[in-house]
Amino acid sequence: MKVGIAGSFSAINRHVCVLEKIKNVAISGCWTVNGQPDMATEHETGSQLKPEKIIEKSDALIITDPGNFYYDLATKALRNAKHVFIYTPVLRTVNDAFQLIKLGSEANVILKCGMTGKYGINGLIKNISDLKQINMIEFQHSIRISGGSWPDLSDILLGDMEIISRLIHARNTSVKAKGICMLSQKPEVINARLEFDNGTSVNYYCNTVSTRNDHFLTLVLKESILNYNLLNNELSGWHKNHSDVKDETPIFIENRRIEISDYLFDDLSAFFAIIQSGPAFLSIYDNGFESFVLTDRILEKVSKTLVQFA
Repeated sequence: MKVGIAGSFSAINRHVCVLEKIKNVAISGCWTVNGQPDMATEHETGSQLKPEKIIEKSDALIITDPGNFYYDLATKALRNAKHVFIYTPVLRTVNDAFQLIKLGSEANVILKCGMTGKYGINGLIKNISDLKQINMIEFQHSIRISGGSWPDLSDILLGDMEIISRLIHARNTSVKAKGICMLSQKPEVINARLEFDNGTSVNYYCNTVSTRNDHFLTLVLKESILNYNLLNNELSGWHKNHSDVKDETPIFIENRRIEISDYLFDDLSAFFAIIQSGPAFLSIYDNGFESFVLTDRILEKVSKTLVQFA
């Protein structure tokens, strides 16, 4: 399969390194916008091509960066029945996401959105026997304030919603959220409650002006409660003990360190595996766009309930 990469030089280099590890994939070219808004420069040769020529060279495209050229490239690739792996910065609005999903469905090709966060959770998922058993999630993310600057809350929120979307494959039915501005004119602390149509609920708290760093999940399942620390990859919790021995404790406790894999390699490997398995439809819960939609809904609620102390 011939794969083209369009984006910044740093993103191109990162994806090239990963694609070299995946079988049956050959890089058809790497392009970046340089000067002319309707043209892209080939990374190796320096030749400039319009989107149509780039599409002709590839069976699938990986598009990493924002800008009209890259969004236009994704749109034209889908209309030409090419598979597309994209990232949310390419999207300007939620409507852009749904437009691309519609084009991908009409062309019967695979469209997948890659993770923008730094925390892969494949190791955690492997330690959960059935994701459908998750009834409740408590999610806390606190970032210690450093000097007079702090990370953008919307980027942090998107990365966390990517984790939620990987754990819950269901339609979101309700979002309640509140935001607080403490030191600036932008929200630095938010609290959100999410409800899904399978009965799962999520309580989410994010603080970007904290005195300490915390990033952890508590998962309440049918017969266990698991605590996962994303900073040190430690999993702890208890499971119901089904032993018939009278004097045995009704639960058993475990503590283990989760093995971490390269989430970009996992993402791209899954993308090509779906393509090679034949025609397949990816729902919004599987194609990676749900996290972008959830983030947009939460921020919309936050804007209506914002409390300003700054």
